[in-house]
Amino acid sequence: DFIHYWIHRLLHRIPTLWEFHKVHHSVQQMGFAAHLRFHWMETVVYRTLEYLPLGILGFGLNDFFAVHIFTLTIGHINHANVRLPLGPLRYLFNSPQMHIWHHTKDVPARYGVNFGLTLSVWDWLFGTVHWPYDGRDNSLGFSGVNSYPNQFWKQLVVPFTQR
Repeated sequence: DFIHYWIHRLLHRIPTLWEFHKVHHSVQQMGFAAHLRFHWMETVVYRTLEYLPLGILGFGLNDFFAVHIFTLTIGHINHANVRLPLGPLRYLFNSPQMHIWHHTKDVPARYGVNFGLTLSVWDWLFGTVHWPYDGRDNSLGFSGVNSYPNQFWKQLVVPFTQR
């Protein structure tokens, strides 16, 4: 999850990577399927930057599969638009209430907030947490999302035409 956190920050910080990640942030209504909307190049970037260090550390295929299924499940929950109060565990684990601020259209920081995928602890430690209240009624997307293509197939082409 520590690796995911830093890759996620790179997706927001590096303009070329942001163009791919924008597909995921083009979702304007949070729901289970929002976690499934992403550009295929984002997967290439994520898995390369994630699996190389883990492979060097000795992770095997079964380990990769277990990590992938676990993070996929947590990702679906965090995008599911459900209330999941965690109490004091919110300082350790991400939740839908925290993650919605990551997708808020008017992000309070230039490169985004709440980058932790499974754990929120990285955001608390590195000062990227923003969670003033529930946020369920926030407008989602990014600046310019209204002129971004609505069709998924067109969204797959846009990153290659923007730069």
